[in-house]
Amino acid sequence: MEKSSWRSVLGFCVLLHIICSNFMISILDITINAGFLMTFLYACAAFVIFRSAHKMMKFMQLSSMVSAYAFFMIFALYDPVWFTLIKVDWAVFTLLILMSLTYGHQLAERITLWMMSVCLGEALYALTIHRLTSFIVIGDLSFLSLVVQGTVFLLGVDQLEKLLNARSSRKPVKGAAKST
Repeated sequence: MEKSSWRSVLGFCVLLHIICSNFMISILDITINAGFLMTFLYACAAFVIFRSAHKMMKFMQLSSMVSAYAFFMIFALYDPVWFTLIKVDWAVFTLLILMSLTYGHQLAERITLWMMSVCLGEALYALTIHRLTSFIVIGDLSFLSLVVQGTVFLLGVDQLEKLLNARSSRKPVKGAAKST
């Protein structure tokens, strides 16, 4: 990434996010990680900035991703036998990455869908199990790890797509020797 003011702002936001991830905010019997709140704010801002013409379709896609996150987390809580070999985080990661790649067309849209679905899914899961526990934490460090892993994976897929598109768009030069 070339040096620019956008790079400086992005670097500042990442450093502020890392600093805030160590702080917890308590409201009644719910504890919210400050990093979760920042991730949610970033996702909301991106959702508003990168809004598409098909608002209802994006809302339905986001709702299905949020429901999938909450369903798998609750399913693992009630029936952990299914997740003895595979951690539930990896199942959720795989499902939401595939949904983000299917629903989103550009990188910004994919990352926005990823971050919004994981944030809202974590909040829905925490509020659902709140009846079972007396104390809940929204956005613990494993959640933040999942967000970073998904974002890096989506960036890698985008770079791979660019590389494959650039490679397939090259035309052979007439008269050039073929390499074996």
